[in-house]
Amino acid sequence: MKVKVIPVLEDNYMYLVIEEITREAVAVDVAVPKRLLEIVGREGVSLTAVLTTHHHWDHARGNPELARLRPGLAVLGADERIFSLTRRLAHGEELRFGAIHVRCLLTPGHTSGHMSYFLWEDDCPDPPALFSGDALSVAGCGSCLEGSAQQMYQSLAELDTLPPETKVFCGHEHTLSNLEFAQKVEPCNDHVRNKLSWAKARPLSGLGKRVGGTGFGAFREGPMVTRACGHSRRGMRMTCPQCRRLWARSASTTPSCGREYGCRPGASTVTWTLRKASGDRVLG
Repeated sequence: MKVKVIPVLEDNYMYLVIEEITREAVAVDVAVPKRLLEIVGREGVSLTAVLTTHHHWDHARGNPELARLRPGLAVLGADERIFSLTRRLAHGEELRFGAIHVRCLLTPGHTSGHMSYFLWEDDCPDPPALFSGDALSVAGCGSCLEGSAQQMYQSLAELDTLPPETKVFCGHEHTLSNLEFAQKVEPCNDHVRNKLSWAKARPLSGLGKRVGGTGFGAFREGPMVTRACGHSRRGMRMTCPQCRRLWARSASTTPSCGREYGCRPGASTVTWTLRKASGDRVLG
């Protein structure tokens, strides 16, 4: 199982998951369809379905154009608000794409209909993969826009039951801001300090190298990081109007570049061929 990590918009990730024997492919969170189709053509694969984690524009806005360009394409998710949805999925439902199995995990909190996707192949040495959207990110989680903190906690606890070798592919590049905030909350935490050094060693030009780690050390090896100020975020960014020094991001949800495909200047795709020895922990 090969995962193409595709940085788009201001700090989003979309993904192309390739079954290497049949060359069948599944896309996750299509925000920029033309960019995705470029990579589909370059890889020589057959795109059969789109898995959408939730209905927000930066995760689903590309679905209508992609459905128009690829008639008959399955667009799957758990929320009826997802653009061009062809079938609504249920918690625990399992799908199959070639040799790739997909287990659908309802993870509400960020939105009421947020779905994460757990993928694996039978009799394969490659570790499984989790596409967590805005439920779980590197050293953090999504804001609770439609759910409660308790719901988010239960969703993260659900993800914590997955195998510890699972590679986590999240929906946004918030690594540095999450870890910088965590360090302000717990300045003596060596675990956070080491992970922040790890993240800084992977500059913006290397985006995609910060995802694909095994993510559950965040639960088992270190304290769960929460916002000390207790204030909510505005939009999709890490900005607290009362604690700006703790939150380093803009409140804007508009892509910062004017490029046709919405991809970040200098950003390129990163390929993850999932192997048991590859990657490292999100928090250690």
